[in-house]
Amino acid sequence: MSPKIKRMYALSFIFTLHISISAYISSIFLTGIMKESFIGILYTIASLITLILLTKSSSILKNLGNKKLTLIFLLVNILSLAGLITSSNPYIIGSSFILFTITNTLVFFCIDIFIEHFGDPLTIGKTRGLYLTVINIAWMLSPLIAVTLITKEGGYKAIFTLAFFMAVAMTIGLLFSIKTFKDKVYKKTPFLETYKYLKTNHHMLAITIINFILQFFFAWMVVYTPIYLYNHMHFNWTQIGVMFTIMLAPFIILGLPVGTLIDKYHVRKRTLLYIGFVIIITSTFLIAFITTRSVAIWALVLFITRVGASIIETTSETYFFTHIREEDAYLLGVFRDMNPVAYIIAPMIATLVFLVLPFKFLFVILSIILLAGLYYIPKLKHNHDPAQTFQEQTL
Repeated sequence: MSPKIKRMYALSFIFTLHISISAYISSIFLTGIMKESFIGILYTIASLITLILLTKSSSILKNLGNKKLTLIFLLVNILSLAGLITSSNPYIIGSSFILFTITNTLVFFCIDIFIEHFGDPLTIGKTRGLYLTVINIAWMLSPLIAVTLITKEGGYKAIFTLAFFMAVAMTIGLLFSIKTFKDKVYKKTPFLETYKYLKTNHHMLAITIINFILQFFFAWMVVYTPIYLYNHMHFNWTQIGVMFTIMLAPFIILGLPVGTLIDKYHVRKRTLLYIGFVIIITSTFLIAFITTRSVAIWALVLFITRVGASIIETTSETYFFTHIREEDAYLLGVFRDMNPVAYIIAPMIATLVFLVLPFKFLFVILSIILLAGLYYIPKLKHNHDPAQTFQEQTL
């Protein structure tokens, strides 16, 4: 493994930690600004803007380059955190939160290009598996850090202050790590061409939709699980921190092994996806019917949901990056579009559910939506050979 890819892993860890320490407390933080049933509004606005920018990603990359673009996004991210730290004005806080959310996704889009550039194309499963393991270590550590800051160091502002310094560290580290990076020629591809490509390559459309379903699960759970546990099940932050830390462990435990199963032992990706979806659907459904306040039981069920999610995440990422190249930025943009699209659609659907069902049935509805993943898995290719790339087909 090259030193450059190792540095990108380290920087990704720092940036992920800066996001993750605030991710599961943001919805509770925002309840001080608006009603919980309307929390999705800020997420929806942020996701719409992110989606527009990702749609224009090829044009922006062609004009600015990935290096300059990443630094611009990081600067905006730092400024947005400064707003969250220093202001008590709800409009400034809301605007800062939107900018923070937008730039988090866009920086990761840029990091994907760096990883693809510095990684070994012969070991994509291992590269993506290790990358996901590294960033998920940050996710696992974050609940306990967040809880400590909330209970001992001054609450939510302390979390955003730590995130601010991490974003600054990420920016400085990046400046020294990408000095020799040279952009490929990014193909400016109209949406219609991308649509035709996905329509022709059914397996790529299928893996993109599978990624959307997974991102939908993450969006739903990140926004509404903390609210449910804190406001409805009446757990305190210390208990929630323990549960979330255990919950996120599968992303560390399974990321690299799943990538190795794909690369070394040629386990079929479709098989792994079936296993992942069965696990995530069943365990998510069960959440609605847990009435106990046992931390152990809640941690176990949440842990199982992430076993399924981890298998799906590593397998879908490996499949996707096997079939594209670094310069296929627009197709990567569409793949990453699924995150903001999920954050637009998930809160909208959840808000409608609030109108007719109790809060706990959000998890029943989510498990039903996850069933769609089982429909798209058979559309993936059996073989391990890279398909015709996006650029080759659209030339």
